[in-house]
Amino acid sequence: MKQTITYIILWCCALGAVAQQAPQYSLYMLNPYAYNPATAGLENSLVLTGVYRQQWSGLKGAPVTQHINAHLPLYVISSGAGLRVENDVIGAHTVTQAVLSYNYQMELGRNSLLSLGMSAGYLQYSLDGNKLRAPEGTYAEPVFTHNDLLLPDGTVRAGIPIFEIGVFAQLKKLEVGIAMQPVYAPALQASSGTNDFSLQTVSHYNASLAYTLEVNDQLTLRPSFLVKTDIAETQTEISLIARWRENIFAGASFRGFTNTSRDAAVLLVGIKLNEKTTLAYAFDIPLSALNVSNRGSHELLIRYNLNKPIGAGKLPPVIYNPRFF
Repeated sequence: MKQTITYIILWCCALGAVAQQAPQYSLYMLNPYAYNPATAGLENSLVLTGVYRQQWSGLKGAPVTQHINAHLPLYVISSGAGLRVENDVIGAHTVTQAVLSYNYQMELGRNSLLSLGMSAGYLQYSLDGNKLRAPEGTYAEPVFTHNDLLLPDGTVRAGIPIFEIGVFAQLKKLEVGIAMQPVYAPALQASSGTNDFSLQTVSHYNASLAYTLEVNDQLTLRPSFLVKTDIAETQTEISLIARWRENIFAGASFRGFTNTSRDAAVLLVGIKLNEKTTLAYAFDIPLSALNVSNRGSHELLIRYNLNKPIGAGKLPPVIYNPRFF
């Protein structure tokens, strides 16, 4: 059963028969910049985040993702900037991307803010034909050939510039965000015995919602909501985190509310190691049709917050001297 599923995964990746999906993160609520460039710098400090995710543990060819980002405010121009680097490996293909982000932040009131952001960068996609096996292929040493015009015998690569846009609003204890992140699917075409390898754009959209509820001076509840869609398919995730004394937290999520999108139930825990560093772990309990072939997903996140303003801070308001009126 595992070999059959692995073969299907690799085959779909090779032919581009299904749209490539953006990496999945169970700890999305602790890393909003991964989904929306408009959130860069909103914490008024330098923030560094690293994530390692192993999806569908025990299933050969399953996704493994590494993600790091850094963002900070630019007070003087009421803006934020960030850098995100991501590497996603699924079976025979690897997607590596690096983007720079910028956003402009506007105060809507004493406790409200609107941020408009965009990202630009570069994505490289590679397909390793050595990891594929076709029914008609010949794999007896020293011969290695798939005997298939669509499948490369070696590694093929393609690169493309990428652009993202996002909007994020903070309204007292409520946070709302919408972003568009283009995802690229491989397209292989046989032409005169060679492979023409290109990338096809598949636009993905996500919307997030979070609310902070202070139960008392020690306990805080934070429900959050994330919707991801490529228009053809939509997946919804709802989460709740309880934080105790700002030092430890635990929570749960449920991802996928329809038969076609149901994916996992998630358990997560975290601890504040010191004033600047937070460590969190999430375990996905599989609920999809692949639950018979994997032992769940693991995700580890470490987050560093400098917890102090960068530079001189915002410029003070201009106070005109009445003498010069």
